[in-house]
Amino acid sequence: MNGSAFRLVFILPLLVILCPAPGLFASTAEEVLFQDANTAYSRGDYAQAIALYRQIITTTGYSPSVLYNLANSYALSGQPGQAVLNYERALRLAPSDPDISGNLQLVKKENGLFPRESSRTERLLQLLNLNQWTALLLFSLILLTIFQAAAMKYRFSRQLYFGVTTSCCLLLCLAIAGTLFRYHSFNPSIVIAVDAKLLLSPFTSSASIGSLPEGRLVYPQKRHGDFSYVIDETDRQGWIPSSLIEPVCTTPAGFGS
Repeated sequence: MNGSAFRLVFILPLLVILCPAPGLFASTAEEVLFQDANTAYSRGDYAQAIALYRQIITTTGYSPSVLYNLANSYALSGQPGQAVLNYERALRLAPSDPDISGNLQLVKKENGLFPRESSRTERLLQLLNLNQWTALLLFSLILLTIFQAAAMKYRFSRQLYFGVTTSCCLLLCLAIAGTLFRYHSFNPSIVIAVDAKLLLSPFTSSASIGSLPEGRLVYPQKRHGDFSYVIDETDRQGWIPSSLIEPVCTTPAGFGS
């Protein structure tokens, strides 16, 4: 994709969001700040736009529109790590937004951030998000409880009783597996540095066993001092300075530098 086309993909979705919905910001000053950020974005001053969008987040907290515009600014300024981070944060607040998910996939494609191919089981568990799997878990548990209570009062055939009970238990087990799978991957961290070194042990002098590209998703497993042991989305494992990664789910006060 050439530069102009890449730029167009980010500008067109932004136009839909430039006019904030009533009540998005609590004060006129914040609305002016948002418009100033959009103006800076429109004239290509992405550094200024980033500073203003971050200021809004610090003041008012996260919102899908501000995170989306912030991620677009990072993407067009050549910072894929922060772009991926803020698209992922925006998706936590607006998981069905096609513009956010579309631009996220575009940034990943442009920077070669491809995960390993999912297995059949993983593809099945990816059909629903965490909230949906949790809802299904509760539904199957309630259904099983109601049926067992009904079986104590009414006489069901042996075939019906075992058929319904087995079906509910299988659905419950699937929902538990889906919930655990989605919970494990719900809050990854993002590499926010260029070619972050993956180390053999949690020490600055440790040998490097490779590098992780900016924007790569990693799943921290444990910490030791200033280092985190991570598994990335291609299943590579090793230690990395904790300052080079940032979790998707955090508070505005913990917003990265």
